[in-house]
Amino acid sequence: MAAKLAPRPRPASARRPRRGRDTRHQILDSSLRLFSERGFARTTVRDIARAAGITDAAIYYHFASKRDLLEALFEERGILPAIEELEQISAKLPLRDTLLEIARRAMLVMQQNREFLRLVFMESLGSEPGAMEEARSVIERWEQGVARVLRAYMERGQVRRLDAHMAARQLVTLARGAFLDDLMGTFGPCQGSGETLGPELEAYLAASVDNILNGLLPCQDN
Repeated sequence: MAAKLAPRPRPASARRPRRGRDTRHQILDSSLRLFSERGFARTTVRDIARAAGITDAAIYYHFASKRDLLEALFEERGILPAIEELEQISAKLPLRDTLLEIARRAMLVMQQNREFLRLVFMESLGSEPGAMEEARSVIERWEQGVARVLRAYMERGQVRRLDAHMAARQLVTLARGAFLDDLMGTFGPCQGSGETLGPELEAYLAASVDNILNGLLPCQDN
């Protein structure tokens, strides 16, 4: 992220920081609305400034670029904090419980941000560089967090040695696929509470984790 210029010294004011935070939120709200309506590529900084009722310079004071704005939206919507929590998740529970917990957490965050992530995915599929790079960055951190957890189980001999990053990528791809199915209504109406998953989606995640852990081949008699 590009460094921001330091503002000129001003007389102390209790209202100044509040106005700054309000302006930042105003910019983010306007940019999310316009990105959703027009798409990331077709929305200009000037469009956002007009919608927010401020100048272009005011936007550049807070954000270096549209890509910077998109990154801030990932932060604002709680997606980056959720990824940071995942990176620190404990590997003390049985592997099945841990993988299911990771899948549940990820799905809840994605459900809470359905429209924003729909926008990001559609822009990425449309080969918009800014959206594609930001989405890829978030997904890679997600994969690295899952890989770290898998390595912890490998080190304790609870999982056979394999390419942890490849396995993590496959698990993350499964979760993203479940989210896309959820967008299409495969699991019924979204709960919308942001706290629980619907029973069909919950069952799908549990069955998916079990299939990954148990495999498809029959057990070999000793």
